[in-house]
Parts: sequence; C-alpha cells; structure tokens
Amino acid sequence: MKHLYVWVALFSFYQHTVIAQSCPMTSTSSVSSNPNTFYPAIQANVNAGTSSIVLDAVTYGSKPISPGDILLVIQMQGAQISSSNSNKYGSGSSAGNGSGYLNNGNLLAGTMEYVVASNSVPLTGGTLHLASALVNSYRNTPFGTDGQYTYQVVSVPVYYDLLLTGPVTAPRWDGKSGGMVVLYATDNINLNAQTIDASGFGFRGGGGRAFTGAGSGSSSDYITSSVSNANGGKGEGIAGTPKYLNDNNAFLDVSASEGYPNGSYGMGAPGNAGGGGTDGNPANNNDENTGGGGGGNGGAGGKGGNAWSSATPSGGKPGSIFAQASPSRLVMGGGGGAGTTNDATGYPKNGFASSGVAGGGIIILVANSITGPGTIKANGASGNNTVVNDGGGGAGAGGSILIYSNTGNLSTVTVSAKGGIGGSNEVTKNSNNNPAHGPGGGGGGGVIYTNVPLSPLSTALNTVNGGNAGLTSANTTNYGATAGSPGILSTTITQLQTPKFPLTCIVLPVTFLDLAADQDNGLVTIKWDVAPQVNTVEYVVEKSGDGINFTAIGNLPRQSGNADKARYEYPDNTGFDKGGTVYYRIKEVEGSGQSMYSKIVSIQAGGLSGKLSVYPNPAKESVTVSFNSLAQTTISLRLFDLKGSVIWQHQHQAHAGQNNITIDNIRTIPNGMYILQFFDGLKPEQVKLLVNH
Repeated sequence: MKHLYVWVALFSFYQHTVIAQSCPMTSTSSVSSNPNTFYPAIQANVNAGTSSIVLDAVTYGSKPISPGDILLVIQMQGAQISSSNSNKYGSGSSAGNGSGYLNNGNLLAGTMEYVVASNSVPLTGGTLHLASALVNSYRNTPFGTDGQYTYQVVSVPVYYDLLLTGPVTAPRWDGKSGGMVVLYATDNINLNAQTIDASGFGFRGGGGRAFTGAGSGSSSDYITSSVSNANGGKGEGIAGTPKYLNDNNAFLDVSASEGYPNGSYGMGAPGNAGGGGTDGNPANNNDENTGGGGGGNGGAGGKGGNAWSSATPSGGKPGSIFAQASPSRLVMGGGGGAGTTNDATGYPKNGFASSGVAGGGIIILVANSITGPGTIKANGASGNNTVVNDGGGGAGAGGSILIYSNTGNLSTVTVSAKGGIGGSNEVTKNSNNNPAHGPGGGGGGGVIYTNVPLSPLSTALNTVNGGNAGLTSANTTNYGATAGSPGILSTTITQLQTPKFPLTCIVLPVTFLDLAADQDNGLVTIKWDVAPQVNTVEYVVEKSGDGINFTAIGNLPRQSGNADKARYEYPDNTGFDKGGTVYYRIKEVEGSGQSMYSKIVSIQAGGLSGKLSVYPNPAKESVTVSFNSLAQTTISLRLFDLKGSVIWQHQHQAHAGQNNITIDNIRTIPNGMYILQFFDGLKPEQVKLLVNH
C-alpha cells in the first residue's frame, strides 16, 4: 500500500494568526535555476523571543512571502576582532599569529534557524511576522570598534518530489544577501545529472590596487589604512567587509569607510578572511611585493609569499578556521587578501590582477532521499595567474555543504568544498639575480556534513582539501607562500544536529485521508476520514488553547466491519463561546497500546465561516471565489498546476461578511486541470479547477 504523507505542524501564533501547513501535492516539481528568494536584513537588532523582522527589498529571486511559507534566518557575518597592530591582531592573542576573531558572547556568525511566516511580505520588503518566536538573536550593524554584522532571510520552497532539469547556482554574495542554495523535499530530490554550485560565490577577495613611490608604515605592520599608499587589501569574511573588493572580477569601492577597525590593509587576517600583503619596503617604493593570504573556513588559509629582494616574510596572514562550525552553524568560505603591487601588471589592469578571490558559498539539501548522479560543489576560487613582477592574490576558502537524506546514499554524487589555489606570478630577473615575488596563499578547505557516505569519486577528488599556494620564479617555488589546510568532512551527523525544520512529514500507521473542523453557532464539528484501520481500537479527540498542550475531550470507537475506509464526526460545544483560537487533533489508539496523532487543525472566532465556493467550474475566462468571513482578515490565493508549480498567487484583504473575488486572467492559462488553494491564516482549502476555453 502506498501511504499518504501527512504534515504534523508545530503551531504558534502572532496576534491570533494561526499557520496550518499541509504536505505539498504528491507530484514532481521541476527546477532549472535557484528557487530561493533572498531578503536582506534592514532591522539592526532582532532579539531571541521576537516574533517579527523588518526586511529590505529582495535582491535575488521573485517570490514574495506568503502566510505559511518556510524561511531560513541566517547570520552571515558576526564576529569581533582585535585591531592591535601586532601579532595579536584578530584573535587578541599572539597564539593567533595575526589572524582570527574574538570568541566571545558577540560571536553570532553562522547562527541559523527555520521559521514560518504568518503574513505576506512583498518583494519591496516590509515587516515579517512569524508563527513562533525566534530562538536566536540576530544583528545587522556596520563595523565600529569591532566587526560588522549581517544576516539575511531566505525563502525555502517545500517540494514533494523535486527534479533538477538545469544547473542550480547560488547568487553571488553582495555584502547583504545571496551566496546560498537551500532545497527541501518531503520525498525525493533527483539531481538528474545536474550541478548545484556555490563555488566562488561566498565572501569576496580584497581588491588589488597599485601603489608607486613612497608610502607609509613598515614591513611589520599588521594593519594600515587604505590611504597609506602601500600594502594589499584584506579579504571579506565573518568579521566584516573591507573598503575595496574584487567583486566578480570587477573592482568595487564599497564605501567611504575602511570596513575594518583601524584599517583594511596589511597582513593581519580578520576572522576567516585572508590578510593583505604588507610590502617589504612600503616607505620607499612599495616594490618588494608580497602575496595575499588565503581565506579560511573548515581549514585555515595559507600564508602569502615573501617580499621580493629582502625576502621579508610579511605576506598576508591566513584566514582562520571557523572553530564553531557544526551542522546547525555554517559560514561561507573567507575571501583571499590582495598582494602588493607597484608595476600594475597582469589583467585586469591597474594592479587589480593582484586581488584576492572569493570563497565558496553555502548549500543545504534535505530530503527523504536523494537520487541520480550529480555534482554538488562549493569550492573556493583560485587566484589570478597573469601577474608579472608583482604579488599574487590569496585564494578563497571552500564553502559549507549540509546534506541530510533519510534513505539511500550519495554513491553517484560528487561533493566538494575545496580551497582555491593561490595566485601565481611570472617574473623577470633583476641585477641581484633574485627574481621571486610573493605568490598568494591557498584557500582553506571547506565544510561538508552528511548523514550518508559520499561517493568514492568525491574522496578521490579530495573533497575538503586546502588549495595549493601560488608559484613564482618560473613556477618553481612558493617563496614563503603556503597551502590551505584541509577542512571538515563528517558523514555521521544526526537529524538532531541540523536546524529544526518547522514541519515533519511522517507516515501514519492509519492514514488520515482528511481532517477538518467546522463551526456553526458555537458548535464545532471535527471530521476525519481514515484508511486503513486494521489494528485501530478507538480515536481520542484532543483539544488545546495554545496548539501545544492538549487535553482529551472524548473518544469514538472504531467502526465495526469497516477496515478499508471510514468517516468519523465528533461535536464539541465547550469552551468556544469566548472566541479565540482552539486547536484539535486526533489520537489513533491501536490494540497493542501504541498510538499515533493526526495533524493539527484549528478554529478561530473571526475566521472563515461556511463553505468556500468557486464558480463557474469548468472555467473559460474568469472565476469567482466566494466565501463568508466573520472578521476582516488577509487571505491568500494560489493556483498550482498538477506538477506543483505555482502559476500565480494573490493576496486579498477580506472584509467581514460575504466576499466575492473575481479572477479574470483564466483566459491566459492553457486548458487543463489545476488546484486553486485558499488560505485565511487558519488552514488551507484546495479546490480542483478545470480550465476549458
């Protein structure tokens, strides 16, 4: 027998608004591009226990938030650093050797959780209300005396069966949002020989700039200002965004500020970002070029190469390991630092070729099973190799990948989160016969968490290895530059270690084909259809005022002689006269003493009253949706095809009394069967709609 999967919802409410979810339709949806929508944060501080977030306008994606949507809130940046101009830079301890971050109560980077929307938010942004309060706190503040904080909210569509029909690529991180792919299916994700890619879409590298003539500072500086006319720019990471960036191979001046406390140049490595090279002779000609440090994540980045004629080891320091990494706390790979340059060689021009490059982004896949061959990668980018007689840029670190599958394995899937290779340079000999210039450091390895083994091919491809350092002097030496360290690979995680999804899809021993609660003049009738019920003894009706704590109010014995399919009804006229929200669920009790619960349904005074009607059906040019509402409320209408794809959606402000909504764009839809879903904040109702022009 093929069981019907049923959502069990975790209910809460905001100002008497209740969310009721159901499983997606048991059909296959096709995706050929990234289906997520990204809302940047605009609210500075959101504390744990808060039930609303103010969002900025969407930067990537095209789906507005509707009641019942699943969203991921994630802190992308959030770490404080020491800005000491010494080997205590970053971590505040000389043990960090000029890199890292402060592990204190303000370390929020990587914190994340799933939430359920209880209202609509347009693509232009607005206030998002949540069905339950946030577990974690989030911050969105520019750098001051410490690091920068940034979080985003990502819309996560829920599919039944998902078939990839094209490559799915993360949007590039832009400093406020992006850098991620999040896919969730209650049954199966079929990769279908496609690629899910977040490589080089994470934290960005420092932007290379050429300096000539005398600058300021010394070869021992860990931090200098961008106006010092020397050294290379630091990369971007969990502690902040520097003033100058390599943004998708284009030079970007982010703002008038430095982006990091006391300066965004020099060899100190902030957080998991690579440090910029400190020139071996900054106060003279800035011509003893050093390499930028590689970014870090699961593994530390590599150090940038030494200065030209003096061989001073002042290349960019490595981006640090993100020590708090776990299946419920992920960050993007750190960007590499820029090497120093005075000759402005390479392409692109003007010293930009010495830039650091971006780390990998974040990929999260959750499904009952993941099948088909495919490739999942979040590798760090590799540095530019067109430089001549200048320092090379640091590589990006591998990103983070989380895969959870209840069944099967990833034997036909290639997964990688490797660090990139540091930038190399070609050189010409000088009178001292010392041609070497500092190459870039390699990117650190990323993070991969799964609960199933990876394919042998993934292992052969060095899944989370750090990237090699760049080369110099006719590609024969690393000249002080070092490779990135290996990252984290775990194939034994448990579901409890991953962020808790608001809904769980389970198979009930007795299949509840339908469960509904209708009210009429203070009397609530709970109705449910079941099949089969071979071992069932009775059904217990339970009631709650908060959707969490339930009390039994009555029971019905199993109908005799009806094992295949049966309908039950139970009337309740207690405790509803004062209004408010009341929740019901059914407990099925078996002869063995075991039991299983149905999904939860709710009734609310002021909600929908009476039956929903849609006419004409079949429809030719338009249809009218008719219903009676006991109070003013917001309803959502969605039209799905039989593959589960949304054809269109609309929000409507209903008034108390009879409402008639005319949908006049039916004429633009091809003939066929569709599902019209109505949702008033209590529970969704679905009606089959036949379009026949």
